[in-house]
Amino acid sequence: MTRFRHRALFLALIVGAAAATVFSFNAGASPLSDQQAQAASLEAQINTNAVKLDALNEQIKGAQAQLDQATATIADAQARIAVAKAQADGLQKLVQQRAVAIYQSAANGSDAGLFTVDPSELASSQKYTAAASGKDNLLFDQLREARTLLGARERDAQNAKSAAEKEKAALEAAESSFAATNASYNALLGQVKGSIATLVAQDQAQRVAQQAPKPQAGAVAFDPSKIPAGSGRGGVAVGFAQQQLGKPYCYAGSGPGCFDCSGLTMAAWGAAGVGLPHNSEAQAGMLPHEPIGSMIPGDIAYMPGHVGIYVGGGAVIHAPHTGDVVRYIDASYFSEGLRV
Repeated sequence: MTRFRHRALFLALIVGAAAATVFSFNAGASPLSDQQAQAASLEAQINTNAVKLDALNEQIKGAQAQLDQATATIADAQARIAVAKAQADGLQKLVQQRAVAIYQSAANGSDAGLFTVDPSELASSQKYTAAASGKDNLLFDQLREARTLLGARERDAQNAKSAAEKEKAALEAAESSFAATNASYNALLGQVKGSIATLVAQDQAQRVAQQAPKPQAGAVAFDPSKIPAGSGRGGVAVGFAQQQLGKPYCYAGSGPGCFDCSGLTMAAWGAAGVGLPHNSEAQAGMLPHEPIGSMIPGDIAYMPGHVGIYVGGGAVIHAPHTGDVVRYIDASYFSEGLRV
C-alpha cells in the first residue's frame, strides 16, 4: 500500500505538471535578440516536456507491471478458491451423509454409521459411541476450517481485484498524461524552423555541455578516456553502457538499437548476469540506496522517474529522453545511488 501511495503521489506530480504552454513565434519579424530569447524559451520548454515524457514512460511501465501482477494475483486467488470450495463441498457432503446415517440408525435401532469401528477392538458399546462421536467432531472441525479457508481466499481475490482497479486507473492516468505531453512536445518541435532552429540547436548544445561531467583534475574538459577501467560485475555493466554511447533514446527501449533510461540500466546489468526490472521505480524499490558521493562504478544513479549507470569520476551514462542519445552526464543531476 505504501508503494502504491508513493507511485500515486509521483504520478500526481507528473500529471499536474504535464500541461506545457505552446508559444507561437514569428522569427522573420524579430530582431536577433528577440529571436535568441524566443529560442531559449522554446528550447527550455522542449527539454522540460522531453524530461516529463521520460518520467511518464517509467510511470506507465510501472503501472502496467503492477496491473499485470494484480491480474495474476486474481487468477491465483480464483484457482485457490476453486480448490477450497471443492474441499468444503466434499466435507459438506460427508456431513450430510453422516446426518442421514445417524437419523437412520436412530430409526431402526442400529448403531451402524458412516464411521465404522471394528467392535472387536472396543471394550464396550460406550467406547464405540465415543469413537464415532470423535470422528464426527473431527469432520465438523474440518468443515469449519475449509469454510474459513474459502472465506480467506475470497477476500484475497477481492483485495486483488481492488488493487487491479487502482493500478488500471493509475495506468490510464499516466497514459492520458503521456499523450497530452507528447502532443505538446510535438507542437513545440513544429515551431523549430528557420533561423530559430539554429538558435535552438545552439541552446541544446549548451545545455548538454552544462550537464556534462566536471573535468578531471588538471583537465580543461571532461575526458571519458581517463575514467579508470571497472572491475567485477560493476565493470561489466559500465563497459556495456559505454558501448551504447550515441544510440538514440526510444520509448520502452532495452536495446540493442535504442534505449530508455531503465532499459539501459537493465541491459547493462543483464550483461553482468543480474536481472533487473524494466522500470526506474521498481529498481529503486528493490535495491539499497546510497548517497551520491558514495557511489562506485556500476551503481545505478537515481532520481524519481530516471536512472543511469555510474561509471566513476563523477560521471553517469544515461538515456535522457526523446530526441536525445545515450550520453554522459554529471552525477549531481541525480539525487542518490542504488547499489546492485
